[in-house]
Amino acid sequence: MRGLPGALDNEIHTAIERFLRDGVHPDVTSVYNALQKSNSSLKRKPKKLLQGSIERVLDFMSVQPSDDSEAAVEGQQLQTAPVPDLMNRSLRENLAPSAPQTAPQSPQVPPEDATRKRRMANGEPLPKRKKTEAISIEPPSDLSLRNVGGMEDVMKRFETLLVHPLVRPDGFERMKINVPNGILLHGPPGCGKTMITRAFAAMLGVPFIDIAGPSIVSGMSGESEKAIRERFDEAKKNAPCIVFIDEIDAIASKRETSNSQMEKRIVTQLLISMDELSRDTSKPVIVLAATNRPDSIDPALRRGGRFSTEINIRVPSERVRESILKAQVRGRPVAEDVDFKMLAKMTAGFVGADLQQLVDQAASWQLEKYYDAWGRQMIEPGEEIDRGTEERDGKVLDSIYRFIARKDRTDLSEPEGFEDNRIHMASFLKILPDITPSSKREGFTTTPEVSWDDIGALKPVRHKLQTQLVAPIKSPEIYAAIGLTSPAGVLLWGPPGCGKTLLAKAVAAESKANFISVKGPELLDKFVGESEAAVRRVFTRARSSVPCVIFFDELDALVPRRDGSNSEVSARVVNTLLAELDGLNQRNGIWIIAATNRPDMIDEALLRPGRIGSSIFVDLPGPNERADILTTLLRGKPVDNLEEIAQIARDRCKDFSGADLEALWRAAGLCCISRGGNIVKVEDFTEASTKMTGSVGNIKKYYDMREQFGEK
Repeated sequence: MRGLPGALDNEIHTAIERFLRDGVHPDVTSVYNALQKSNSSLKRKPKKLLQGSIERVLDFMSVQPSDDSEAAVEGQQLQTAPVPDLMNRSLRENLAPSAPQTAPQSPQVPPEDATRKRRMANGEPLPKRKKTEAISIEPPSDLSLRNVGGMEDVMKRFETLLVHPLVRPDGFERMKINVPNGILLHGPPGCGKTMITRAFAAMLGVPFIDIAGPSIVSGMSGESEKAIRERFDEAKKNAPCIVFIDEIDAIASKRETSNSQMEKRIVTQLLISMDELSRDTSKPVIVLAATNRPDSIDPALRRGGRFSTEINIRVPSERVRESILKAQVRGRPVAEDVDFKMLAKMTAGFVGADLQQLVDQAASWQLEKYYDAWGRQMIEPGEEIDRGTEERDGKVLDSIYRFIARKDRTDLSEPEGFEDNRIHMASFLKILPDITPSSKREGFTTTPEVSWDDIGALKPVRHKLQTQLVAPIKSPEIYAAIGLTSPAGVLLWGPPGCGKTLLAKAVAAESKANFISVKGPELLDKFVGESEAAVRRVFTRARSSVPCVIFFDELDALVPRRDGSNSEVSARVVNTLLAELDGLNQRNGIWIIAATNRPDMIDEALLRPGRIGSSIFVDLPGPNERADILTTLLRGKPVDNLEEIAQIARDRCKDFSGADLEALWRAAGLCCISRGGNIVKVEDFTEASTKMTGSVGNIKKYYDMREQFGEK
């Protein structure tokens, strides 16, 4: 057999000719199945080997011309053998091109194998390449700047960096000013980075190429880089244009820490593509990128000429939250009783996505109330369904049928109280407790609901905190007018249970600042570098949440003295915290409050002026202060004769801390329950006070330390 030197291929060829005479379809699958059903010894060969040989023989038979004698024989067969279908007939005519045309002519149908794809030298099929999809350049149409609230400062920067170069690039060319190539937006998840970019693109109406970071990553070598090149080439062809790369950290991580060569090539291609944009200033292409992990991006991208401008979109303040809420409800039916100021105050730590979720769920809750009342109009008098027991009583299905049947009752009016069916304040208040803001999901607390009124006594300490922290946070311009800056940090120290943590929360609440609470030991990690990274993450989060108060509880556990007796990990954590505090000298809206009852254990470098340079001693309360604290604790509680109870705190509770007084109230309540009462009386407090003593053992050592450290 010419062209088929292999013995296996010759055997397969003989078998295929037999199968074709029997009406088997000339494709690999059909021939292989026929071979498995035959008695031939070939069927015991490996499947891949057989299929490869079948393909080669079919390819050969579809193009190989035969000599005259073979043609004569095949012509006789064409006249006498039944032709099962047009495909077989076409293939056999290829085998005998000079046969006499005695059989009726039929339309020529190309055999399946004539369109067979080429294969590699080893017989394997060529790899499939992705079909090139058309790159969309249409700007978004579902957003406008009216949907963006409380981001005036970011909008102003976008006006300078985005609107002016794209609308009037000739001014930049005339003044020989380079158009900014890249803008990097970073901030916590959900703060509106993508939304504001798409809103500006929709307003400008220029071509917009959206690149979702992970979507361009391909398993084939070179395809990812090709995807980047194609998108940048398309942007240059349609300039002026905006290119937006969302989650850029997924494709442009630091090359020195990357183990993948593909990731390094992607970063390199991105660098080259951005450098090529600056060659034609008359047709600018501006690249915007968004990430919540800016420190993970390769440094080469963050230099001048590439992403030279970085905009930090922060956690919204109370005023900004109010603006966002008003923007979110625009176009929705909202009742007049909705108090946006109150909602803004109650949503500390919420970002834009959290506020949108609040508005959506409040509207859904209001709609469910309306649907419930609408469906209940089908319930006959005396047939009221208790929704709490519907499922148990098997009446859920009846309720669904009634709701569906209600749509045909045109004679019924709208349910009473739902004539306008708007979103009321009650809807927001119902939904709000069930929504967890993004900051809490990330392990950070938000502004606490604690005020000075919740703290009994401690008036001298409160006055110092008001002067050193609250007033500078609320009115920084007063201090800046005479060239004063507030201290970077304040250390609260004293016996345990005296209200240090409560004071820190009250400072954040009174100043309306965000609040990050960090327990000292929780930042420590056994893996090298993780503890220092945790400290840096706290300060990174604070910079995105200004104004922000960072509260370090049990500071002595985090930054002990570096005297050689501690581990190397502790020393690195101290160094990291010192470096971050030094950076706060150029801070804008970050304050530190630390608490400890062992100031002598803290590294001295941390307590110098410029870092945590002010220390405040929180002493045990005196007699009248104890009465004030207990009165504050009992506010709104079912107690009898509050004056006599306060006198017990003065006379019987010497050396009691605030925590001890709270324990006294709890013990008195248990005494009341034991005697079967429902109002806590004086005798209950008297009995409880005889069983308790102060929890602070040696108060003298704190007074000794006070003389040593003083109050700076």
